[in-house]
Amino acid sequence: IFYGLEAQLYENLTLFSQRIKDRILNTGNIGNTHFFSRIINDIRNPKWNSYRCKVLRTKCCQLDFVDYTQTLQHEYVNNNYPKLLEQYQAAIAADSYTPVQKYWEIPAAGCLTFMEVTEKNDGKHTGFIDNETCVYINESNYVEKFNEFIETRDDPKWEKIASNGRKFALENFNNDVAVNSLV
Repeated sequence: IFYGLEAQLYENLTLFSQRIKDRILNTGNIGNTHFFSRIINDIRNPKWNSYRCKVLRTKCCQLDFVDYTQTLQHEYVNNNYPKLLEQYQAAIAADSYTPVQKYWEIPAAGCLTFMEVTEKNDGKHTGFIDNETCVYINESNYVEKFNEFIETRDDPKWEKIASNGRKFALENFNNDVAVNSLV
């Protein structure tokens, strides 16, 4: 059962055309890329090592045009998170093992969502469709997909995908739908 969107938080957002369009937002936990840290974390807690759980999200931070914001190290936490998202035309939703709440928060805020969808994380079960409601990314194509957006950022197709994603997320991932599913 998917839950997590309070629809009223995603109303009256900045228009897509007025947002930052030459940068892509990446938020949340990432893994420590230092070799020894990765080994120690694999020994201490191999299943939940942030580097292993957030591989693609971590790799994205190395790109010059990606703005990274840590999970709680900014003023846009909890109910203010949509205010951070609405500043950008595009954002990254990535998790190695399973779709997380970002997968519906980002599109609900009207962002073009670069969504990690792989066999391993079973992201397809969320119902988002590649190039219709989001853009699927994985470890082998993410740079290519980001560059395509950056190079053609004025193409109206990006706004259409973002708009379709917003509609899909708000209709399918709000708390009312979750309560009905539980009942």
